[in-house]
Amino acid sequence: MFAYLTRRLLTMIPMFFLMTAVYFAVQNYLPGGPVQEVLARIQFGGGEGGGKTMSVDDISKLKAELEHQYGLDKPVPVRYWNWLKKITVLDFGDSTATREPAIKTIAERVPISIGFGVPGFFLTYIVCIFLGMIKALKDGSKLDVSSSVVLFIAYSIPALVVSVVLLLVFCTDRILPGGAWFPLGGARSDDWDTLSFAQKVVDYSKHMFLPVASSLLGGFTFLTMLMKNSLLDVLSSDFIRTARAKGLSEKSVIMKHALRNAILPLMVGIGGFLSAFVAGSIVIESVFGLPGMGRLMIEALNSRDYNVLMGVAVIQSGVVMFGQLLSDIAYVMVDPRIDFSGRG
Repeated sequence: MFAYLTRRLLTMIPMFFLMTAVYFAVQNYLPGGPVQEVLARIQFGGGEGGGKTMSVDDISKLKAELEHQYGLDKPVPVRYWNWLKKITVLDFGDSTATREPAIKTIAERVPISIGFGVPGFFLTYIVCIFLGMIKALKDGSKLDVSSSVVLFIAYSIPALVVSVVLLLVFCTDRILPGGAWFPLGGARSDDWDTLSFAQKVVDYSKHMFLPVASSLLGGFTFLTMLMKNSLLDVLSSDFIRTARAKGLSEKSVIMKHALRNAILPLMVGIGGFLSAFVAGSIVIESVFGLPGMGRLMIEALNSRDYNVLMGVAVIQSGVVMFGQLLSDIAYVMVDPRIDFSGRG
């Protein structure tokens, strides 16, 4: 296993180069850019020029100066190589929108996305495994049918609608008795600095409860049905019939033999689900007013803030690769018989 993990870590290096190179090339060929943004602000009154009319020669000269300032006067491969050298010391450059270091801008947003993304990730797996197991054991019952109907109805409702409904029901004074149960939006209250540690935990939990609930619906139905079908398939296997024939209790057959094998298909998607949760949700963050990674990515894309975009790309690439590695480790933890050594 150690040798396999070492090989995987080594293969992550070229994978990282490939993923970031694609991001870098695509964003450099998108229309617009930081130079065009600055020129537009200057010409239309939002920048240093105060909206003054500029001649064609002045615009060309200023454009050349800005391209040199942002390093855009060099070929894309050269710019990518220079960018790689900088990120080895975590220097992502300055945000062209805020003029602050891009790493600082990103660091302020990461905890927000992780705050509702990671709990949502773990709760999704825990609840789906438990519910899928119950549905498999009660296959065809009223509980199985009714829960399937509820799951598929919830799955068919867009995250935007779910978020807005939760916001209207639990964050307004018109529906529930006693007024709003949760804050209307944001990640923390205005008096955050005056709260004690315990009060901060409660306040943060209240702000994150509804976003977490909204994020659960994304892969909830898929994982639950995957767990159910996987367990049903395992329960019909020969080794399960053999275990029952030996006189093992039904609880022992399910928990020690069937469950461990049935859970393996769920491990495959850990990388994708983890990256989706950690990277943030544009819809959920926008509805609940959370300044997370999803909104940052849209803001940076709209303003063509290349340095921030590449910083977000690095984080997303790292999370995806870490998730894939975590998936392999989870495979071995669930079923030690799996061997990645390549010896057969």
